Amino acid sequence: MRDPIYFRRFDYDRRLIPNEHLRTLELGVADLDRAQERTGWTVGYPGWGLLYYVLLSHLSWDRANTIIETGTNWGASTIVLAQALVDAGVEGHVHTFELRPEFAMIARDNLDKAGLGKHVTIHVGNSLERLPRVLEDLRAVRVAFLDGSHEHDDVMMEFETILTKLEPNGFVMFDNTYPLTDPSKGEPARVAAALETIKARHGGNIVNFESVSWYTPGMAIWQPKFQA
Repeated sequence: MRDPIYFRRFDYDRRLIPNEHLRTLELGVADLDRAQERTGWTVGYPGWGLLYYVLLSHLSWDRANTIIETGTNWGASTIVLAQALVDAGVEGHVHTFELRPEFAMIARDNLDKAGLGKHVTIHVGNSLERLPRVLEDLRAVRVAFLDGSHEHDDVMMEFETILTKLEPNGFVMFDNTYPLTDPSKGEPARVAAALETIKARHGGNIVNFESVSWYTPGMAIWQPKFQA
């Protein structure tokens, strides 16, 4: 396994964060330990900015947007996703999945304090089990952010479940894409290997942003062949 690495920033203007409550949580945070105390195991800045602006630039204006997130954690990235919906002035809703009930409670509190509670539904439980049932009641998915389990098979199961409802011009975003492990050496396959599997099975386009997020760094976007 490669040495740990992260690209979470602390020397930035907090006004760049799109939500006041999240800005408040980040005040005085100058290292990773303090960040984890305030916002949990989140992508941090500039990952929040990447999520926000990519989503803001891709929302549909003529129909409701469904956004899926796995791995709610304490709700920091969920806040960013929901804020993009609000700031775009479009219809839509975020469905987020969190395995641990205690984390879901923290996330709900953060979302309410951020003024975004009505825009988000938190589904508590294993996303591998709950996601297919939730998708049955949804028309289509515009964007998904997969940040729950980072094991290859779990990532693939989430991705291929989402794919059944993904809009033709929708996309799926992944966190922790750095090739931390080497499956050829018997180390567990993770997100980087899943992206290779996705490309082989489903084609499409992948853009990887290496210098963002924390250990494991990297965020990537997959989109099927573009349809105008």
